[in-house]
Amino acid sequence: MSLIPRTGLGLGLTDEFFSPFFGFPDLTADLGRALQPLSSQGSAITNRGMPIDVIEQENQFEVKADIPGVTKNDIKVTVDKDVLRINVEKSEEKKEDKEEGGRKYHRYERSSQFVGRALRMPENANLDEVKARYENGVLMLDVPKKPQKAEETKHITVG
Repeated sequence: MSLIPRTGLGLGLTDEFFSPFFGFPDLTADLGRALQPLSSQGSAITNRGMPIDVIEQENQFEVKADIPGVTKNDIKVTVDKDVLRINVEKSEEKKEDKEEGGRKYHRYERSSQFVGRALRMPENANLDEVKARYENGVLMLDVPKKPQKAEETKHITVG
């Protein structure tokens, strides 16, 4: 038997004893649902964000971003100094005109979704020669490393 009471029982109440709202309804799940798009289909980019993996290899960095449900024309990759940015903007427009029972119905819907990530790359990343490809919902960026300069030892005479 626990000395700390547990609440909730599927009622949406917080059950973390050290929470300032212990025992009160947890509204974060409801708030998340309320902020989702009204479209019944939803979209992977608004529901999941953009998970990114950065893998360092011997001669390059490999950046993988999961972006399902978009075309390569929706993806914009930019470089600003040492920051690599991946932005995805998907716009959609639906038009429906129909006539039924002597009445004309016009329905126009527009939606726009945006998600972006910025990565500060290390000094040895050669951001002038980034290569990108998009296959099966995965954006892959190959960022070569700059050749390392041989460190020179300087001798300083003590006077």
